[in-house]
Amino acid sequence: MFALLGRLLCRFPWLFVVVAVVVVGLAAGFGADVVRHLTLAPGWDVPGSGSELAFKQLRDRLGKDETPVIAMFHARPGMPANIDAPAFRAGVEAALASIGSNPDVSGVQSYYGSGDARLRAASGNFTYAVIKLKLSADEGMGAYQRLRAQLRSDRVVIELGGELATYVDVREQLAKDIWNAEVVSFALLAVLLVWVFGSAVAAALPLVIGGVTIVLSAAALKFFTLFTDVSVYAANVVSMLGLGLAIDYGLFIVSRYREELTRGGSPEIILYATLSTAGRTVAYSGLTVASSLFCLLLMPQRFFQNMGLAGGISVGSAMITSVVLLPALLALLGPRVNRLALPVLATRSARQEGSGGWYRFSQFVMRHAVLVLIGAFLLLGGMGLPVLHIQVGPSDSKSLPSSAESRRVQEALDRDFRHAELSPLVITVRATGPAQENAGLSGLHDLTQRILALPGVSRVANLASLTDPQNQAGALTLADYRLMYQYPEQFPVAQLGMQEYAKGRDSLMFVYYRAAPTSPQARALVRQVRALPLPAGLQEVEVGGFPAFHLDYVESLRGGVPWVILAIVCVIFVLLFLMLGSVLVPLKAVVTNLFSLSATFGILVWIFQDGHLASLLHFTPQGSMDGTILVLIFASAFGLSIDYEVFLLSRVKEISVATGDNMRAVASGIQKSGPIITSAALLIGIVLGTFAMGEVVFMKAMGLGLLLSVFVDATLVRMLLVPASLRLLGNLNWWAPQPLLRIYQRFNLSEIDPRQHEEI
Repeated sequence: MFALLGRLLCRFPWLFVVVAVVVVGLAAGFGADVVRHLTLAPGWDVPGSGSELAFKQLRDRLGKDETPVIAMFHARPGMPANIDAPAFRAGVEAALASIGSNPDVSGVQSYYGSGDARLRAASGNFTYAVIKLKLSADEGMGAYQRLRAQLRSDRVVIELGGELATYVDVREQLAKDIWNAEVVSFALLAVLLVWVFGSAVAAALPLVIGGVTIVLSAAALKFFTLFTDVSVYAANVVSMLGLGLAIDYGLFIVSRYREELTRGGSPEIILYATLSTAGRTVAYSGLTVASSLFCLLLMPQRFFQNMGLAGGISVGSAMITSVVLLPALLALLGPRVNRLALPVLATRSARQEGSGGWYRFSQFVMRHAVLVLIGAFLLLGGMGLPVLHIQVGPSDSKSLPSSAESRRVQEALDRDFRHAELSPLVITVRATGPAQENAGLSGLHDLTQRILALPGVSRVANLASLTDPQNQAGALTLADYRLMYQYPEQFPVAQLGMQEYAKGRDSLMFVYYRAAPTSPQARALVRQVRALPLPAGLQEVEVGGFPAFHLDYVESLRGGVPWVILAIVCVIFVLLFLMLGSVLVPLKAVVTNLFSLSATFGILVWIFQDGHLASLLHFTPQGSMDGTILVLIFASAFGLSIDYEVFLLSRVKEISVATGDNMRAVASGIQKSGPIITSAALLIGIVLGTFAMGEVVFMKAMGLGLLLSVFVDATLVRMLLVPASLRLLGNLNWWAPQPLLRIYQRFNLSEIDPRQHEEI
C-alpha cells in the first residue's frame, strides 16, 4: 500500500494538494458552525437505570418536560436591601411579570406569591424564584437564552442559576477556552517548531497539518450530529487531541524525510523510505490510539460514546492528513523543505550512529538496568499513592470560574438558603388503576408512610401528602384523602394536587431529605427507597432525581470501566504484536503504561481532589474526582503512551533486524528517536497545557492529566523503563510462539526500510 501511495504522491503531488484544498475548503464551510449543532445535554444518564426510567416517565407519561431555573434577586446599590421593603418587592414582581406571557415558562414560584419561607434568605437580603422552563429539542437552550434576555430590572440585580444555567455557562466558557487555547498553542508551536527543525519551511508543515486536522474533524463531527446527539464537550476533544497528534505526526514524518534527504537517492526512494517507516508507524499509531478511544463505545452512557467517536475522528483526521497531504507537500518541496533556515539553528548537525548524549545515556541505563527498573517503578508507585484515597463524585457549578453567574447563584443558595430543598428524590409511580382512586391512593399512602419512616427524610409531597411543608406532622388520614378525591370540586386543594402530581394511572412523588444531594447518605436513601416492597395497588415505582442519577452513574462506572480497560489492553496488545512480532514486548508495554497512568491519576488526585496547587491553577477543589475525567484520561492517555512506544520500538526493531545486535539496536534506536520523542512530547505538551489553562475544571483536569501522562511517559517510561527492560529481555524481545509467529508473518505491520530491498 505504501509503495503504491509513494508512487502516486511522487507522480501527482499537485493533484493531491489541489484535491486537499478543495476538500478542506468544503469542510471549513460545512463545519464552521459545528458547536451550534452539539447538544447541551451531556448524555451522562445510564440507559435502563432507575433514574433514567423515572425521567422518561416524568416526561412521557406525566407530561412534565421542564427544568427549574433559579432567579436570584438582591438589591442594586442605592435601593433598599431588605426583601420585605416595598421597593424591593415591586422590583421583583415587575421583573417576574415581564415573563408572564413567555410561552417557554410553564410556572413561577416566588416568595411574594407563595409566602414560602424557604425562598427567603435568613439575612433577609436575598430571595429567589423558581421558574419552570419548558424543554425542547435543543434541551431548553433557546428558551433559556430568551428568558435571560427578557428578565431585566433597574431596581434589583437578577442572576440565573440551576442545572440548565450551569450547562449554558459551561458551554459558553468552553467556546472561549477552545478559541484561546488554539490561538495560544499555534503561536507557541510555531516558535518551538522553528527551534526543533531549524527551518521555517519545515516548521510550517506540522502547523498546516494541525490546522487541516481541526477543520476536517469539525466537519466530520457535524456530519455525525445529523444521525445522533453529540455532546458539546466533543468539540474540546477534537481540538485538543486532533491538534496535538497532528503536530506529533507531522514532526515524525518531516524529521524522517529530512533524515532520508541526507542519505541521498531519488525522490521516489526518499519519499517511499519516509512513508514505509515513519508513515507506516504514524498510520499504525493512529490506528492504536483510535482503537483505544473507540473502546469507550462499550460504556452505556452516550457521553462516553460521544467522546470515543470524537477522539476517533480527530485521530483519524490527523493520521490521514499526515500520511497523504504532508507527503504530497514534501514531494513538492524536496530539498527546499530546509529553506529559510535560521543561521544559529541551521548549524546543528545530526550525530553519527553510536555517538552523542542520547547514545551514552542509553548505554548507562542498560548497564544499570536492574537498578533503573527498581528505581523507576518505586518512583511511579510513590507518585500513584494518592489514588488509594480517591473519591469519585459529580461535578457541579464549582467547575466554573468564580465569576460565572450560575456559580454565584449556587454559592448564595448554599450559604443563605440552608433549607432550599432544590434536589429532592423524584419518584414516578404507576398504579393498577387511576392514581386518585381507592387502590392507587391506598398504595401511594402506604408507600408515603414507609418513606417517611426512613432515616434522614424530612417530608414527602404527593397526592397522599398535601399538607403544609412546615407542618408535616399534621398530615391528613387516608380516609380524608379518599373523601377529597371523591369530591374534588368541593376541595380546591385536591384539584391542585391532581393537577400537580397525577395523570391517569401515573403520579409523582417528591422526597425531601436533610443530607446534601452529593453525600453518601443521599445515595444510601435512594437504595433504601428502591428496596421497599411494592405496596398493593401499585404496579411500578422508579426513583429519580440527582442522588439517584449519581448512584446509577457511579455503579455504571464500576460495572463498565473494567471491561473498557480490558478491551483497551487486549486491542493494544494485539496491535503491538502485529507490528513487532513479539509477545513479551507488548506485555511489558501494557504493564509499564498501567504504572505510568497510576502515577498520573495519583498526581491528579493530589491536585484536584486534595486541593494542592488550587490557587496556582485557579480552581475550587470539590473533594472528589469526576469519574468522567478519569475514564477519558485513561482511554486517551493509554493510546498516547503507546504512541511513543510505537515510535521508539519501531526504530529499535528496524535496527535490530538490520544488525542483529540487541544492545546496539536499543542504543541507536534511542539515539535516533529520543530527541524526536522529547520534542514531540514538548509540542503536544504545549497543546495540552493551553487547554489545561482553561476556566472549566473539566477541561483543566483533562488537559493537565494528559499533559502529566505525556511527561511521565516520555521521561520515566520511554527513556528509563523501556531501554532497561529491553536490555534485560535480550533476544527474548522479539520472541513469539511458532503459531503466533506465523500469524505475524502473514499480517505483520512492521516497518520496512526500502534501502535494504529493491528500489521501487
